[in-house]
Amino acid sequence: MSDEMSSRSSTSPNEDLPMEGHTAHHVVSDDFEDIDLEECVPDEAELPDVDSDLAKTRLARLVAMIERMEPTRPEIMRAVPLHRVLACVGKVFWTAEGDFFQLSKETTSYDEFLSHSWQVESWKKVLLLMILKNGFPASVIGTSGALLMVVLWQFGFLPGFVKLEFQFSFWCSVVGMTLGLSTLIFWRSHRLVFVDRMCINQFDGRMKAEGIMNIGAMLKASKSLLVVWDESYADRLWCIFELAAFLKAHPEVSSGKSRILQVKPLMLGFTVCNLCVCVFLAGTFGVLNPAEDLMVIWSLLLLFMLFEGLSLSHTVRGYYRSLEASNRKLQQFELRHSFCWCCSVNHLNPASGQPIQVCDREIVRQCVTSWFGSEQEFDHSVRSVVAHALKQQLGCDAFPYTWMLGSTTPLLWPLFDFVASYQGAEKMRYLAPSWAIRILAYWLWGIPFPATVGLFAARCLREKGQSRFRDFLKTLLVIIIAAPCGLVVIGWQIYIELNFFDELQSGHETWASLLFVGGCAVMFWAARKAYHLSNQRFFKNRSSSKASFPSGWS
Repeated sequence: MSDEMSSRSSTSPNEDLPMEGHTAHHVVSDDFEDIDLEECVPDEAELPDVDSDLAKTRLARLVAMIERMEPTRPEIMRAVPLHRVLACVGKVFWTAEGDFFQLSKETTSYDEFLSHSWQVESWKKVLLLMILKNGFPASVIGTSGALLMVVLWQFGFLPGFVKLEFQFSFWCSVVGMTLGLSTLIFWRSHRLVFVDRMCINQFDGRMKAEGIMNIGAMLKASKSLLVVWDESYADRLWCIFELAAFLKAHPEVSSGKSRILQVKPLMLGFTVCNLCVCVFLAGTFGVLNPAEDLMVIWSLLLLFMLFEGLSLSHTVRGYYRSLEASNRKLQQFELRHSFCWCCSVNHLNPASGQPIQVCDREIVRQCVTSWFGSEQEFDHSVRSVVAHALKQQLGCDAFPYTWMLGSTTPLLWPLFDFVASYQGAEKMRYLAPSWAIRILAYWLWGIPFPATVGLFAARCLREKGQSRFRDFLKTLLVIIIAAPCGLVVIGWQIYIELNFFDELQSGHETWASLLFVGGCAVMFWAARKAYHLSNQRFFKNRSSSKASFPSGWS
């Protein structure tokens, strides 16, 4: 949630914009002059250990109430099912129209609290959330649909096209992508989450003020916190407040033993999506390629993959740059440097010209000091806890192997068409089991092997070139470094096919395929080991000289 919410006071009362600030007393409303914070803050907010004169001030009453992390009334605690957050491709994040508060409902607890900045591109945020929340069911349902097409093809229920002198299937590709994409967009998860614009009334000044003051209570009632991390997050005052309140309410996070704090880089969603599209297109090209000669097929496929590789390399380099910039901000984080809207306008409301009597920064500062002892202690907690969460969840290479498998799942769907086609053709049926084994080998090890080398090269060459041409050369260099590994895998398969073809016809195709599997596994294992050792040596000095990545990734 961005601390820019206060800037809404400069807009028309009837404009429906994302909630752009937290300071309750300068909420835009038709009856703005009638809003009295003293009525919004209950008498229970006055704590016994607070000086009686100070407790009567608005600031003291606000701070005292927020520190308690108790709801002012049960009805103010509202949540929204996750599927409504992502409805219409995350409309709540990118549209400036509509009242989304009516979609929320009363609750006593939240499965997840979404903490994000409104300063980033909405489509990147929506894409990340859809991949995080709907990506796994999309992979499972898409793959299940593709496997079902394999079965239906065997019974002759589906038409195909002629390739290699027999009927070829394309249904696994079509159905897998259709079901996968539909699930990604329309999957209905009923997890209850907190999203600022949907769970805090944006059109009723009093309810908005009360909702803002209950943020701490909502975080305390949340089972987990999802931080959409980007370069601007550490600069947003109220984003940092949400993190502080969650750390206070859930001390087990600071011990590093709990994964209820989820920190996900904004660019991760776009990177994964790009990889999914590229591998699916490569597989589909292999299915629809009309050539019959093996060398021609592989030549065209490699040319096609070169263009896709350039797109992927460019995207991954951008991902590492954004991650580096975000982590540099993290290592330099200080609460006093966070952007505060009311301070930026010299505590004068642009809409009314009236002085802003309660400063957002002072509210946050006093809460943080009460919870952590001092601002410096809180600064240290943010740097260490968030860095640990990033290391734990992204791994030493900042792109986990499990994410790699999930991203390349769409490749399985067109490859299943080969299995179905070979299984359906009597003279080619002996190839079906070997192809099924090889598909798994490619997915588990064959593709991750060159991808691992490519990730390392993209990380080393992540800095943007001084010109577009030089930047393109860096992207091309990533391909040149990773390509030999991919060629080794392809050459290994061609070698197996050429040298064991007679044995395959004799029924030894399974053993030949297992030989291919073993070779891919060994190559991948060696690449990962070398990658981790290179990370430790190559990036250790760089991390010590400048804050490129958290030291745990070195």
